Amino acid sequence: MPSILARSLHDLIPLLAGLGSAIQILVLAALLVASIVCWSLMWRKAVLLHRIGKQTRTFMATLHGSNELAYVAVAATHLPLSPQANMFHAMYDQLHALSQQHRKLLDRVGGEAVTVLSDHLRHLAHQIQAEELRRCEQGLSFLATTAGAAPFIGLLGTVWGIMQSFHAIGKRGGATLAVVGPGISEALVATAAGLAVAIPALVAYNVFVNRVRQLETDLDHFAEELTLLFESHLIQRVEH
Repeated sequence: MPSILARSLHDLIPLLAGLGSAIQILVLAALLVASIVCWSLMWRKAVLLHRIGKQTRTFMATLHGSNELAYVAVAATHLPLSPQANMFHAMYDQLHALSQQHRKLLDRVGGEAVTVLSDHLRHLAHQIQAEELRRCEQGLSFLATTAGAAPFIGLLGTVWGIMQSFHAIGKRGGATLAVVGPGISEALVATAAGLAVAIPALVAYNVFVNRVRQLETDLDHFAEELTLLFESHLIQRVEH
């Protein structure tokens, strides 16, 4: 049985070595496609985060410069990329709907109703925050996967190329540099290509993840700020 297995492997090696060039081409093609997708994704994500930051600054200036919640809500509708603007608009609409629905309750029990409505708004804020973070995180998993897999894909092409070189050595019966050098150098191109794809993807992934984490922190603080703002609005309505 061992001899049969050895003969099978001996017959299989030339076949695998013969596929070396085709495998390397497939590896390089896969890395090229992954690189194109990654750079496209990085560009779109960078543009998106830039626009989010710009619209958020505009919205925050509007919010802090006006005491009219209705005016701020209208302004928020023109800033659809800003998570803060979307959160404010959703909470404002919810506040209006709940105020109309529980108007009699507000007039009768006052503070207790304010607490209940504030809890509703706080829960809504967390829902909006989760949706906005999911929108910002789209595509990041592909960058992480590419950063982790690309070096190994390149290594596969290298190993296959080296196997082809050793097969050539066996056929020629010599291991001179002229025989080994070209095949090994071509094989190492796949490893270099894998690293060239993985490194930018890894750097971009870390940069974008840090931006998303910062956004998450900002939204945590903003959600609490909005809840207190709307709660104050409800208390003023009850008192008057």
